[in-house]
Amino acid sequence: MTRTPVTTIAALATALVLASCGSTDAGSGDEASPASTSEDMASEEMDDEMASEDTDDDMASEDMDDDMASEDMDDDMTSEDDMDEGEEMDEEGEQAMPMSGYVDHGAYAADPAAYHQDGQPVVLFFHADWCPDCRATDESLTTDGVPEGLTVVKVDYDTMTDLRQTYGVTQQHTFVQVDAEGAELGTWTGVTTGEEILAQTEGS
Repeated sequence: MTRTPVTTIAALATALVLASCGSTDAGSGDEASPASTSEDMASEEMDDEMASEDTDDDMASEDMDDDMASEDMDDDMTSEDDMDEGEEMDEEGEQAMPMSGYVDHGAYAADPAAYHQDGQPVVLFFHADWCPDCRATDESLTTDGVPEGLTVVKVDYDTMTDLRQTYGVTQQHTFVQVDAEGAELGTWTGVTTGEEILAQTEGS
């Protein structure tokens, strides 16, 4: 069929209209794409914020754990310091209060220096169970005690023969005052009570 100029122009116009519609559809699709991109970006920002909050919470939790651990360490150190101070006070207290009283030779021999602090008098009492005078003195010292600062050491006359020889003791119910080195300061017999023993000691 032979086209006339009018037909050709109409066909061109139709083509232009169709092309224009296609261009509009394409543009519409392009405009929708930025909106979708914005939503994706917003979602990513929310995810980042939530991740940041989780990180902050983890860091805060770690800081709390560190603080608690530090407090526990401080408490332990304080407790140890208190214990050390208590032990030091006990040691000072023991040194400040010399030992005295009526004791057996085993207790005295374990730490003689503790009984000689500040020059306190120490007297060895050679005792025998079969001796009436020894029993009377032992009862008096056990019941009534001894004056403060005096130490009377009960020595078995029958078994402690080495001490008898050291101090030349030849009979029971003998009293020997000794210094911190064990040297003899005086010897006597015939007393019964703690006050009488103290009165015989050197420096009384």
